[in-house]
Amino acid sequence: MNTSDDIRSVHHGLGVAFRSAYDNSSTMVVVSLLWFVASLPLITIGPATLAAYKAVLTLREEGEIDRDAVASTLSQHWHNSVLLSGVFVAFAAVTVGYATNYILTGAVQSGALAVVACYLTAHLSAVLVVAFVRLAEGNAVYDAVTSGYSWTTIHPFDTVLLGFVSIGLFVVSVVLTVTVCLAFPFLLFTFHVAVVAEREG
Repeated sequence: MNTSDDIRSVHHGLGVAFRSAYDNSSTMVVVSLLWFVASLPLITIGPATLAAYKAVLTLREEGEIDRDAVASTLSQHWHNSVLLSGVFVAFAAVTVGYATNYILTGAVQSGALAVVACYLTAHLSAVLVVAFVRLAEGNAVYDAVTSGYSWTTIHPFDTVLLGFVSIGLFVVSVVLTVTVCLAFPFLLFTFHVAVVAEREG
């Protein structure tokens, strides 16, 4: 395992994301706004995210967004994306529940369970990033999820960097306020696609 390769792949992914945003500024705004609006009902965040990943993939491969390909991917996997996002929400809810109970009661057991649940939720989020990219690439849901798990175990340092950089992008976007809706989703999904493509496995 070469840590320098991991750092280079993440650095490359960031560079790709910002270059793509610069070269496709109007597309960036459209994709970001559409994702934000489509995610508002919350239950639709999975399909919205899948559509955004597919849009970014087609932009990366063809130089423009293939709307037919996006629609086809949604038609095939919208239910899988709802299920996967629902699993993440369930894990996150359990984590928040244990953490809240620890804060209110100080129970050591709740604190320990909160830490474990937080770790599992963080790992699951990384697995799902890769899984959604694989779904957008045309993989079956089982293959996508197993690929996501394998990727995170083969590239653990990449996985950690992927999480921290994603959080960093969000924090910077929040500081710049309007970019949360206009740029953050596009930058995030483009970054994820670039890193996962760079580190196949």
